[in-house]
Amino acid sequence: MKNKLLVLSILFLCMFQCVLAQDTILKRNKEKIIAKIIEISPTEVKYKRSDLPDGPTYTESRSGISSIHYSNGSVDDFMAKKPTPPPVPVATVPTDMTPRYVLVLNDATQLKGTVIKENKGEVVFLDDNLGEKTISRKKVASLKREYGDETWVFTLTDGSVITGKIIRKTETETAIETQNLGNVSIPTSKVSTMVEFDNGTISKDGKFWFKNPNSTRYLFAPSAFGLRKGEGYYQNFYGAGNAFNFGLTDYFSIGGGVLGPLGIFITPKVSTQVNKYVHVAGGLLIGNGFFPINGSNLSLGEGYCIFTVGTYDHNITAGAGYGFVGTRGETRWQKQPMIVANGMTRISRKIALVTENWFVPVQGDPFRRGFLEESHYEAFFSYACRIMSERSSVDIGFLNTPWLMEKGYYVGIPYIDFVIRFGKYKEESKSP
Repeated sequence: MKNKLLVLSILFLCMFQCVLAQDTILKRNKEKIIAKIIEISPTEVKYKRSDLPDGPTYTESRSGISSIHYSNGSVDDFMAKKPTPPPVPVATVPTDMTPRYVLVLNDATQLKGTVIKENKGEVVFLDDNLGEKTISRKKVASLKREYGDETWVFTLTDGSVITGKIIRKTETETAIETQNLGNVSIPTSKVSTMVEFDNGTISKDGKFWFKNPNSTRYLFAPSAFGLRKGEGYYQNFYGAGNAFNFGLTDYFSIGGGVLGPLGIFITPKVSTQVNKYVHVAGGLLIGNGFFPINGSNLSLGEGYCIFTVGTYDHNITAGAGYGFVGTRGETRWQKQPMIVANGMTRISRKIALVTENWFVPVQGDPFRRGFLEESHYEAFFSYACRIMSERSSVDIGFLNTPWLMEKGYYVGIPYIDFVIRFGKYKEESKSP
């Protein structure tokens, strides 16, 4: 009898230890699983069922478990909120991305700050010094962005390129508004160069092409694109001809030069933009010779009107003008207009193709081909390759006429010139 009691006591103690050694899994759906935990990973829990200790190992997703109560009394609460790690500071994100404005009133008061709200009747403006002010539209002379509406291209020290409008600037960073990335900020130390987009081009492969540095002229003839105020260029052709042009306003430029030992000329020009792809211009070309011909100095001139269709990189220009010749105190105007048809296309970042074509009314036969006519048109045409950099260009090409081709000069007369931009030319700036 005593032996039976001893065996029963031992079995009871073993069963009690097994119960104590069991773990309890509480699922989110309130289901309870009695088990022996084998392994816990970041995504799942592996266990043996208590009723099948020698059976298969089961796997439960951690996302479906609320807690595990272990046999030693400890608890893993998977529902407990974990402390949120402190945010990682990002040096390139400023505290305020709101665009800044300059507000000028009719009495010359000038405020700097941000626009809180505006409508047809008033502007609510937060000035840096005076705080929030509500101002009637009738008192506002102008409201413009502090850093302008121009688009800039930033090249970073690692070669990255970011394009956008400047929102704010400090000594350490520049915040810009981009078209595709939203508002971002660039540390000053990361900026290698910044250039004004200024009608530059983004190529099909996403590369930035600087603005055509010689868009206002083909070889000799002008396009209808105008120089902006403060911009200018110097042109040299054949090493002997020298010309300068300078923008007095955004719509009016003046130029002039010396044609080697032959004479001097001036050329004022007025230009305007009709729409995004059409420009119109008009001007004069007046020249005077240094030496007398047949006992009298020769003066030449032309008044012209032209229009250009296209962009700075791809365009055509057509126009007409009336010329005159002055000699012995007499001025004779052409009876028929001179006609021009020119074009240019940019085939790469630094290469463009240019053509310039003149149809000039003449009297008689200037090439002595054996016939005389009262008046007819002679064609003069050209083609050239333009090699460009941000502030200069070189044209290498040929000039020709039907008469030269009849003589066997199919290629034409070689032509070369170069142009250098100067003045208030915003294509390059070394720091923001």
